Amino acid sequence: MPDNIKYEHALDQKVEITYDSLPNSSFEDVNLGETNFQNVNLKDGVFDDVNLENAKFNNVNMSGVSFSDIYMVKNRFLGVNLSDSRFGCSIMQNIEFKNPDMKNCTFVNCDLTNVEINNCKIDGLKINGIDIGKLLEQQKAEQ
Repeated sequence: MPDNIKYEHALDQKVEITYDSLPNSSFEDVNLGETNFQNVNLKDGVFDDVNLENAKFNNVNMSGVSFSDIYMVKNRFLGVNLSDSRFGCSIMQNIEFKNPDMKNCTFVNCDLTNVEINNCKIDGLKINGIDIGKLLEQQKAEQ
């Protein structure tokens, strides 16, 4: 097959590509709304100016992925492993963390105004070097 083949398909028609290899391909100004991707390799892909509104990602390996300038409002992360991830310069308002394992996390220069922590295991939790578990035990003893 010659290189640089340009495929132009009629608008709004269904296209099925199965068991094909399209490495180093480029898609520009393409409407792939309501498309299903199964067993697809997008390793080292670049997604720029992409609308993924209401998309669903299941059983996806996103190791080493970089997200920047992303609008992710009203999303759900269930059963997600975010180990060794970094969040910087991010707006995370009105977020609920329910049953996460957040061992060994570090929060630096965060605005934690009006944050509530309820029914959480806090062994070794320190804020500005102060052991919060010990502080709470001391407070209970004084009451």
